[in-house]
Amino acid sequence: MKFKTPLIFLGAIALASITLAFRGQAEEEYIDCPDELDGIELSDSQTAQLWQLEAELHETIDNIMPLSAETEATIEQLEENFESQIETLLSPQQKQQIEQLDSWIEEQEIAIVPEFLEEDDDDFSLSPDQEEKLEAVEEEYEERIQAILTPEQQQQIESFEDQLDEAIEAELPEPTVEQEERIETAEVVFEQGVMQILTPEQLQQWQLNLACEMPED
Repeated sequence: MKFKTPLIFLGAIALASITLAFRGQAEEEYIDCPDELDGIELSDSQTAQLWQLEAELHETIDNIMPLSAETEATIEQLEENFESQIETLLSPQQKQQIEQLDSWIEEQEIAIVPEFLEEDDDDFSLSPDQEEKLEAVEEEYEERIQAILTPEQQQQIESFEDQLDEAIEAELPEPTVEQEERIETAEVVFEQGVMQILTPEQLQQWQLNLACEMPED
């Protein structure tokens, strides 16, 4: 059974893990820090713009640090194992509910972005309107998933997510000095883009969130 998992999507996990590996282990010391956008209410337009910025950052990092076919295959296997772990937690009724929910979100996504039907065509970009609609659909999906799962199951899945994140990170290559510099430059461009999207009040909260992650001298 193929299904999306609550709170995160498998592809997003891999991207987040890759980015974390390139930034080093510093974040582990600040595990209690808020996410960068915690406490910030975003408009639909801002959300779409931030999605685009994040997609561009991930694409840039992927170009700087392309994964080998072997590493990609290993990560894919890790993700399949992760999905199997989750399946063991579910009752037959929950599996059926999630399968129905998967069919629903796939229909919604294809209605919003017909290009998703063209499996061999990845050369297209989403419009801000499409990104906003996908965001709304995925938020509804996650809410409905969480209504299906028990609190204990959600906690176990979060634990599995942490294990997957660590396993993927262990498979990623160490960047060279030149690659680290290029990634840092890409992150600066990303942050500059964020600063242009957020209001002064939002920027203040964003900078407070970031300050928590900054190591003391």
